[in-house]
Amino acid sequence: MRYAKWFGLLALAAGIASAQDWRDIRHDDARIGRMQADIARDRARLNEDIRCGRQAAAARDAADLARDQRALDAQYRDLRHDYRGASRDWR
Repeated sequence: MRYAKWFGLLALAAGIASAQDWRDIRHDDARIGRMQADIARDRARLNEDIRCGRQAAAARDAADLARDQRALDAQYRDLRHDYRGASRDWR
């Protein structure tokens, strides 16, 4: 009987940790969507500046696009790490 109580508490703690992992994954998914939209806007602005011959603005937009792309790549790595951690908790 005493061990059943400890097993129940351990299972509850694992369930709470798993729920937090999945909440973090949903939050990361939403952030990735916002970042992708921002990158699409940056690309459109860059293309417009190139088309109109605004070299200085195009250079700023390219730097902004590169920074946002690096941040998105880091977010993808974080999301993959979260998925691996959540799947380990599931097993």
